[in-house]
Amino acid sequence: MNTDSVYPANMATALYEEWQKRNLDCAVLPSLETTAVLLDAMYQASLLREETEPIQCRIIVAPPTEFAGQLADGASELQVLRFTEPCAMTPHQLRKLAAAAGYYRSLLVVDANSKPNIWGMAVTGTEWVNHVDGEYSTELGLPKRLVIHCIGPGHLIAASGFQRVLETSGGKLLTEGFDPFRSLWLPQRFGDFRERMLEALDADQDHTPSPTQMCDSFVKDVAQGVVRRALRLVKNSGYGGMLVYLPEDFANSSYLDKWLRFRVLFCDDDSTLRFRRVMLALMKRARQVGQALGFAVVTYADYERMQDAELAQIEESLIEFAHLLADLMSVDGSLVLDRSFRLIGFGAEILGDSHVKTIHRGLDLEAGKTLVEPADSSGTRHRSAYRLVDGLKDALAVVVSQDGDVRFVAHHHGKLTYWPYLP
Repeated sequence: MNTDSVYPANMATALYEEWQKRNLDCAVLPSLETTAVLLDAMYQASLLREETEPIQCRIIVAPPTEFAGQLADGASELQVLRFTEPCAMTPHQLRKLAAAAGYYRSLLVVDANSKPNIWGMAVTGTEWVNHVDGEYSTELGLPKRLVIHCIGPGHLIAASGFQRVLETSGGKLLTEGFDPFRSLWLPQRFGDFRERMLEALDADQDHTPSPTQMCDSFVKDVAQGVVRRALRLVKNSGYGGMLVYLPEDFANSSYLDKWLRFRVLFCDDDSTLRFRRVMLALMKRARQVGQALGFAVVTYADYERMQDAELAQIEESLIEFAHLLADLMSVDGSLVLDRSFRLIGFGAEILGDSHVKTIHRGLDLEAGKTLVEPADSSGTRHRSAYRLVDGLKDALAVVVSQDGDVRFVAHHHGKLTYWPYLP
């Protein structure tokens, strides 16, 4: 990963290298020179504004022949509309068309066989945002062609279809660090809870222990899926929100009153342990199904393939829990849980008068390399999260801004650090 300032020409070279590393089809890429032209146009467009709004758009680089089936069949999953007159791909044309091809719903389609021109638009809908973990659905019908996202000033993402390849932001080239859920440090924060869940499952067995075990990462995968869904719902709402995790012993300590003032504080009873009960029921049933199928160990991938009415019903409860988290996050203030996912309260105002001057941005998943940024360059919600985590070093905050930016904030390697989490 290059941490020097990078611009379209550098990004084009890095894109070719990363494309090859990932064993993607290099035949679908335009020439290196044309790729640099495309990136430059998107980079320049990112610096423009339409009235008062910054430009956000996506393009996919493909000729009309790539979408012959969709153009011939208007009922296809992916709707592709062809312009009668293609237009040159310039920063100002991108600015004019960005509003029509809304970032979360459509892409502009560019033919780069000769001089790049915009010949149509492809309507994907917002379902692609649901697959932020990198496991993108093939049912959405988007070919694995070069896709370029313009997120904000100088902030571009290059992808193969829905698969992110690299990103440039703040003059820095990022080839990893896109998804904190895939880090090592984040699951480690919840390790005790996972162990207790597996112990509770074993204790729940009948007199004859089951020969089928649950994979150690099963709880992690399910829990992350719930949080991903909640974050997606908050992002799509356009209001933003904050989720704070505290160590389990903080809930009844003096730290709570010192740092947080709640609009609503929940009674400390079993009703706040909904996730734990549903999680245990899911594990118990998944193991029963796995045992019937002859599995020695049930993984999350096995569970996803299981066709079972009881499992489907339990999964609905998890979906409802994710919606509850999103609803509580939408209230002004923070939703606060402990690391066992126990609900503590919501609408929490972060107290304290300490001032955080700088924040480290993680440039890789484990923040082995970071970039120091002024904390004041972020919004009020972000600065509140920085202040809380700086004061409570075992806390974890996930901040969703109104424009959809998501950041994980934690104290890591002795530094107050954030990681971006983008669609």
